[in-house]
Amino acid sequence: MIWIVFALLTGAAVFSALWPLSRPAPKLAEDAADLAFYRAQIAEIDAERERGAIDADQAEAAKAQAARRLLATAPQEAVKPSTSGTGATGNRKIAAALALVFIPLVALGLYSKVGHPDQPDAPLEARLKAAPARGDLMVAVAKMEAHLAAHPDDAKALELMAPIWQRMNNFAKAVQAREDIIRLLGETPERRLRLADALAAANEGAFSPQAVEQIDRALELDPKSPEGRYFRGLAAAQMGDVDKARAVWKALVADLPESVPARKAVEERIAELDAPQGEAAQAVAQQAPAQQQQTIRAMVEGLAARLAEKGGTPDEWARLIRAYKVLNEDEKAKTALDGARKALAQDAAGLETIDAQAKELGVDGK
Repeated sequence: MIWIVFALLTGAAVFSALWPLSRPAPKLAEDAADLAFYRAQIAEIDAERERGAIDADQAEAAKAQAARRLLATAPQEAVKPSTSGTGATGNRKIAAALALVFIPLVALGLYSKVGHPDQPDAPLEARLKAAPARGDLMVAVAKMEAHLAAHPDDAKALELMAPIWQRMNNFAKAVQAREDIIRLLGETPERRLRLADALAAANEGAFSPQAVEQIDRALELDPKSPEGRYFRGLAAAQMGDVDKARAVWKALVADLPESVPARKAVEERIAELDAPQGEAAQAVAQQAPAQQQQTIRAMVEGLAARLAEKGGTPDEWARLIRAYKVLNEDEKAKTALDGARKALAQDAAGLETIDAQAKELGVDGK
């Protein structure tokens, strides 16, 4: 009897794989639904923030994750030429044949490895009365971890576990898994971006220099990657380089068809960049004192990193020196003053601005 059930379940799995292959490409209505779902997520995140359930940093991280999921739905096809109808039909037929053959084989093979065909059924009444085991997922995770302990180079198992570890907030294992996957299977833009995503998750949603390196490498491999370009703009915005973030995202929008939901999502992020700075200050003011200090320091360090790498205007250098002084970071203020003088050595008016700021604040360079 059990084998009949297995056969029916296998048939259902095959049908579920074949059914989408028999349908035409998704219509614009589906794209609109994706965008509506994204906007609903954003509205819920904003509502949670207003209720005080999450802080501003957590809200921004959640919005970035929602946008990333939306970008992953279709943009790769949106920026590449579509194949002919004949080729698409042929690919669907091949995929259907593979599904028809391999799903039953994989199911049987997996059951032979992890199942117990010789074990008798539990009594029906006992199964109906038994409550669902809350630890089932953890048991499965433990089994997979034991498998990986014995077979650490099983890349397919690592690909399965990496997102699970990340959702479980086990960021160290998620990052290590992503690094091992690249080591074992080689790099692709997608694998580099998944590693960047894991590194950001481990850093409370902020892209560290390590994560930015992964994004840049992904864009070297695929300069048109929508997700990679979105990440690069987000990293720039987090570092305080609003101009770069705006430029990256506007270029991305220009490459995305109007019908793609991701385009509208990115346009909304650009609009947030263009919002009055007073709103950002107000958001910081609403945070708890400890969170305020953490946010302000992150913004200052982001500005310092950008100026050290790309340079900036005299006003930006002056703002950095003043910020360090306000934070009682006198040595960093002196270092920033020296950096400003070096960067603006050919700008006499800029040097005057910097020197006037330093004199006013009582900062003396080295």
